[in-house]
Amino acid sequence: MAKIYKIKAKNKNYSRLRDTATGRLVQYLVDLEKATAKQWLTAHSSIMQALTPAERQSTSNSQIKQLVQEWLNSPKDLKADARTAGLKISHLLTNAEAKIDAVFKSYLSDFSRPGINSATAIERANRQCGMLLEFLGESKIKEYSKMQRETFAKYPEWRNSHKRHCTKNIASANTVNQELNRMAAIIRFGVKYHDWRERYLLDGIRVKPTPQNTKSIRPFSLNETKIIFEWLQMHSGAIGGWHLHDMILLALCTGLEAKALDKLSKDWFKIDLGILRVYDKLISGILDAKTQNRARDIPLCPTMRKLHERGYIFKRDSRARHPSKKGGTKFRAWAETLLKKAEKDTGITDINLHRFRHTCATMRLSAGWQLIRVSRMLGHSTVNTTAKHYAEYDLSASMEGFEGMVKAYGDFVKWIDEDYFSHLNSIKCPAPA
Repeated sequence: MAKIYKIKAKNKNYSRLRDTATGRLVQYLVDLEKATAKQWLTAHSSIMQALTPAERQSTSNSQIKQLVQEWLNSPKDLKADARTAGLKISHLLTNAEAKIDAVFKSYLSDFSRPGINSATAIERANRQCGMLLEFLGESKIKEYSKMQRETFAKYPEWRNSHKRHCTKNIASANTVNQELNRMAAIIRFGVKYHDWRERYLLDGIRVKPTPQNTKSIRPFSLNETKIIFEWLQMHSGAIGGWHLHDMILLALCTGLEAKALDKLSKDWFKIDLGILRVYDKLISGILDAKTQNRARDIPLCPTMRKLHERGYIFKRDSRARHPSKKGGTKFRAWAETLLKKAEKDTGITDINLHRFRHTCATMRLSAGWQLIRVSRMLGHSTVNTTAKHYAEYDLSASMEGFEGMVKAYGDFVKWIDEDYFSHLNSIKCPAPA
C-alpha cells in the first residue's frame, strides 16, 4: 500500500510517496501545497491500477509522477467519467517523457533504414551509441530530464579511460567530438519525435585537437616499405595467395582507402580510357558525403595494368567474416589479421592498411608531385585536408637534403609504378581462384 512520509535533507523538509505493493519500489517527492496527501494517494492508486503489469515494471518513477500530476490536474467530471468507463492510460504514457534507451533504440532503427546510410555508417552509429549509453549508465542517468550540461562536460575525461581498439592512452579529439555530435543528433531526434524538451546540453563542449589527442599516422619509410613487400612476396603462398600482396601494392599506387579496396570491381578499370574510376557511378548504398567526394579518376600506370591483368585483386575470401571494428569492412578485418604476422616477423610496428594510403601520399609529395595532384588522387574534398593530414616529407631519405629526397623518392615511385614486376618474373604465381 502506498504511503507518504516526511523526510529531511539538507535542513529542508520534504514529503515522499513510497509504494512497494506492485513488486517494485516506486517513490517520488510530492508537493502537499498543491494537493493533499489523500489526493496524491488516490491519484497514485488510480494510475497504478490502470497500468498493466508490464507497464508497472517498465515505467520510471518520474513518469509515474508525471502521470499522477496529470491526473490531479484533470477536471473532476473527467475523472468521474474515466472511473466509470475504465481509465485509459495509453494516451498518458504517450505524453510521458520517453526513456533514454528507448529513444536511442528508435534513433538507431530510423538511422538503419534500407538505402539511407551505408553499412559502415550504421556500424559506427551503433558503436557510438553503445559508448554513450555506457557513459549515461555509469552516470546513473536514465531520463532525459535528469541530463545536465555538467555531466557531459565530464565525457571527454571519462572517454579517455574507456578507449577501445587503439594503442594510444587517450581518445583522439576527433573520436570524442564525433560521439558528442552523435549525442546532439539523438537529442534533436528525441525533441522532434519523442516530445523531449529542447535543451542546450552540449553547447561549447568540444575537445580541442592537440599533439597528444590528434590521430597521427606515420607513413612507412622507404626501407620499411621494401621490407614489408619482401615479406609479402615470401609469404603469399602461405597466407592465401597473392591477393593481399596485390591489394597493398594497389593501395600504394593509388592511395585507395580500405572501403574502396573492399568494393573494388573490374568495372572500375576503364582500360580503353586509361583510368581507374573509383566508386564508379557511386555504388548503391554509399550515400555519405565523404564517399561522394572520393569518387575520382586515377590514371593507370603500368603496375596497375599488370595488377588488373593478374586478377588477384578481384579475388574475394569466400569464408564468412565479421566486419572490422576499425574500418567496418570484411577485407580490412581479414587483411589486418594477416598483417599482425608481418609485424611479428619484420619487427615493424603498427602495420595497417591506412598507413599505405599515407605512404602513397608521402612518397609522391616527397618525389615532387604537386599537392593538388595528390589531393585529387586521394579523393579529398579540399586541398586543406591533404595539407593538414597527409602532406609529409621524408628528408631522411637522402643525405643531400631536399633535392636528394626528391631524387630518392622519384626513383622509388618510378619503381613502384613502372618497374615493380620486372623482378617478380622468377617467382611462380598461382592462378587466381
